Amino acid sequence: MVKIISMYLPQFYRVKENDEWWGEGFTEWTAVKQAVALFDGHYQPRVPLNNNYYNLLDKKTMQWQANLMRKYGIDGQCIYHYWFKEGRQVLEKPAQNLLKWADVDMLFCFCWANESWARTWSGLKNTNAWSVKQEPEQQDDNNGLLLEQYYGTEEDWRKHFDYLLDFFKDERYIKIENKPVFMIYKVSDMYCLQEMMDVWRKQAEEAGFSGIYLIGANVKYSSDAIDMVLLSEPGHALKMLKKSSKSQEETFRCDYSNVWDEILCYSTEEKRISIQGFVDRDDTPRNGQKGWVVENARPELFQKYLSELIAKNMSNGCDITFINAWNEWGEGMYLEPDKKNGYAFLEGVTYAKKHYVEYLEKYKPLSWMQASKDKKEAEEYKELSRRYRSYWIILNDWLTLKEQGIELKGYFQERRIRSIAIYGIGLLGKHLYFELKDSGIEIKGIIDRETGFNRKGIALYRPEGDLPEVDMIVVTVTYAYHEISGQLKKRGVKNVISLEEIIQTVLSNNKCGW
Repeated sequence: MVKIISMYLPQFYRVKENDEWWGEGFTEWTAVKQAVALFDGHYQPRVPLNNNYYNLLDKKTMQWQANLMRKYGIDGQCIYHYWFKEGRQVLEKPAQNLLKWADVDMLFCFCWANESWARTWSGLKNTNAWSVKQEPEQQDDNNGLLLEQYYGTEEDWRKHFDYLLDFFKDERYIKIENKPVFMIYKVSDMYCLQEMMDVWRKQAEEAGFSGIYLIGANVKYSSDAIDMVLLSEPGHALKMLKKSSKSQEETFRCDYSNVWDEILCYSTEEKRISIQGFVDRDDTPRNGQKGWVVENARPELFQKYLSELIAKNMSNGCDITFINAWNEWGEGMYLEPDKKNGYAFLEGVTYAKKHYVEYLEKYKPLSWMQASKDKKEAEEYKELSRRYRSYWIILNDWLTLKEQGIELKGYFQERRIRSIAIYGIGLLGKHLYFELKDSGIEIKGIIDRETGFNRKGIALYRPEGDLPEVDMIVVTVTYAYHEISGQLKKRGVKNVISLEEIIQTVLSNNKCGW
């Protein structure tokens, strides 16, 4: 049976941290009210229906939200959960109140937003900044770090689970096969994921559950620790569209249908991947001129695209579709009624849950076509297309770095990586070799089954044989990285990384691109 879960932001009440960092009385509504139109036809500011600038500490507000959910077919809220170093919390009161208010019929689960909070000018990597427009000027004695994300030791993991347990035990908390559903927003950032989940699953079993159902967002592949992958949207699609765009405007603008087309054409080669839908997107209330604006969002388009997405997810074995979002007003992603569209987007959810069946045939997985004589050819073409699309993106990003005079050797130097082996000496492998051969990073070997790439002093190793002792193995066969890294790790090789990840990290750290 189809389930719809929307992402839920709890930043609609005052907390002392926001007062201190962004100004007295700051909530999400502050940025929403102060938004301005940046160009003709720009739909800002957004105004909630009946000027309902609610406070989430008011029980009537959460009761109103729960009633809307039931009426329009939202099966649950995925509430952002903030847990930082040494168990520091923020924005936790709405969920805690929901636990006390047993008569508020709101099914829910948590998404751990596991990023540090920092100022945008801090230069700190992999952080979240709430409101660029609200930031004060940089102070010399302030490095910009507001709340640090640190995962700690087993003792810290157990304390975190103990806090969550009361929520897990609540009958309204969403469970799959007697496993509480828990999402991690940036699961790839967690060096201790497997170890922590082993501890949590044991604690869950001791509490009478069958384990934890972990959903990993912002990662491309499932693993032993992850039960389901969520492809976060519209972020992924927007990044793809921006890469292919030649626009040099400070505010990135793109069409609503183009974003949805990018989402719906995404190929999910493995099961347990759910693609997220979205309502709309405009984060200029938070980011001003540097924001991203999706234009021409209309309820009738939303209901059609959501219907297709549900069918696509169902065909991939996922009966849960997540929507971004219930109330991300500062990013223009909200199902809640506003002055312009009323309840139309909520009505679109009701429509999609009834009409997705009309698109099931369109999104039948290829395995349903086994009787077709063209199946093998279609599979080969699909795989080749996926590889070349991946390579195109990687090479485009790599060229962007080169145009800025940025070399990959810096990635290795920062991490004190002195020697590497290159796994795969095809298209990307050869380019990597020539970029690093005179960089001071020692290339101690090439790992490949067969190659005519012979260079003096460079040894060739077969993947199944003995491997060179190096600080890092760089996999350039990026489309098969998940499989290759798994095989290497089974053999005890620990420091394995994809060339794609290296390039993306360097690109992100240097903020390159159009």
